[in-house]
Amino acid sequence: MVIVICIAFFYDQTQIFYFGYIDIYEVGLSVGDHMVFAVQLFAITFDENFSRATGGKVGLYNTLLSVLTALTIVLGMRMMGAMLISSLVIFPALSAMRVEKSFRGVVVLAGVLSVLGFCAGLTGSYLLSTPVGASVVVVDLLIFLLCCGVRRVRG
Repeated sequence: MVIVICIAFFYDQTQIFYFGYIDIYEVGLSVGDHMVFAVQLFAITFDENFSRATGGKVGLYNTLLSVLTALTIVLGMRMMGAMLISSLVIFPALSAMRVEKSFRGVVVLAGVLSVLGFCAGLTGSYLLSTPVGASVVVVDLLIFLLCCGVRRVRG
């Protein structure tokens, strides 16, 4: 059984995304694991040596983080394409690291910038009759350059 999730404008034509139940399970698994193991994943991404010194199972959580990241990327590539998913993953994180100092600030700002960049790119694509993927990449690049400018002004 296939579930229709959404209709979007991609590459100057309307496409319907179809997800099977396995795709829904992958999303649920990824989100659920991130929620359950949030503290452990934070510990290994923030300071792996400290986590290892305090007795954390660094190898297990590194593997879990790698698998969850791979699932997210593969599912995103199937939905949106390689160029768009890489833009949605890389640019917001780099932009947030330019502006914020704390781990939590970077994570929250990266999420906000990702959503804003996608919405602005989608809207711009519709208004300018350009491909959505390229429009989102350009908007994310502009946000990154703006964040670089903010960092330079702050000093």
